[in-house]
Amino acid sequence: MSSTEMEVDDEIIGVEEAEVADGEVVAETAVQQTTDYNNVWDMLAAMQEQRSNLRVLVVDASKGGLVVDLGVRAFIPKSEIATRHLGHLERYVGASLEVKVVEANRETGRVVLSHRQAVEEKRAARRAKTLASLERGQVLEGVVRRLTDFGAFVDIGGVDGLLHISDMAWDTVKHPEDVVQVGDKIQVKVLRIEPESERISLGLKQLREDPWQTARRELREGTLVEVEVLRLAELGAVVRVLPGIDGIIPEREMSSRRRGDDGTPVAPLEPGQTVTAKITELHYHDRRVTLSIRKAEFDKERAEVRAYQQRATSSSATPTLGDLFGDVLSRFPTKDAGADEE
Repeated sequence: MSSTEMEVDDEIIGVEEAEVADGEVVAETAVQQTTDYNNVWDMLAAMQEQRSNLRVLVVDASKGGLVVDLGVRAFIPKSEIATRHLGHLERYVGASLEVKVVEANRETGRVVLSHRQAVEEKRAARRAKTLASLERGQVLEGVVRRLTDFGAFVDIGGVDGLLHISDMAWDTVKHPEDVVQVGDKIQVKVLRIEPESERISLGLKQLREDPWQTARRELREGTLVEVEVLRLAELGAVVRVLPGIDGIIPEREMSSRRRGDDGTPVAPLEPGQTVTAKITELHYHDRRVTLSIRKAEFDKERAEVRAYQQRATSSSATPTLGDLFGDVLSRFPTKDAGADEE
């Protein structure tokens, strides 16, 4: 067994193993020389004064926090661990953390470290860098951090921007979770920046084509379109004309017929129903479209009459009134021949 020779002013911190040789005690490997011991405290004092960061290894955990071995025992209180969900502290054992020295008292041997302060300082530096480089119209990648009823907060580089529910999609969004989830990586566009309050507004739907641009290409006043009934409102029915474009059918334009072709009453519109309607008003600037089922029915009937007339006139025989208006005349009751004789 090898021994370590002691010199004057050397300080014995602990003894792991010892043996007696000729009546003298020989201290073994756990002897810490005074110079090395003092260097540790000098380093901790300097780092505390300069507020510089130190990377440490967690060796143990207790109810109150984490234990670190720096050559001297150091402690990270629970309140100084930078995390939103602490959970079981044992999961930090073996982890390498960046910390700041909060207290280094050589007399009492007390060393307190803060992981939270080190992380917050780095976040602040990253935030300042991001704010300085932000420009309106930029497209950035962000991470969804938190959802609320009115939108989602997205981290775009140490800065949280608000993605409002109205800027998530061109369609109506009932709740943000219908579009994004916490932890999602998404592309967003910077809409507004308020440097004084450091408020940033973000957009998601602005990265997709405005459906009203599609409407300019595909919709025209006077055309017939197939629409889906979304819901019934006080003044009519709200219908889906194109993805992202809703229109209104006023109550007076629902239908001109109280009964269908088979004589049964015309049923009221129901959500999910698909109907044919005519575009009567189309305002791109106001993003408003008004439709009419009544006018669509009228156009359909008029088209049927014209088609019937064309078929009749193309026949070699001269059409009679019965050929042209037989369907209409058949709707009226005729007198019995016997009744005329009477």
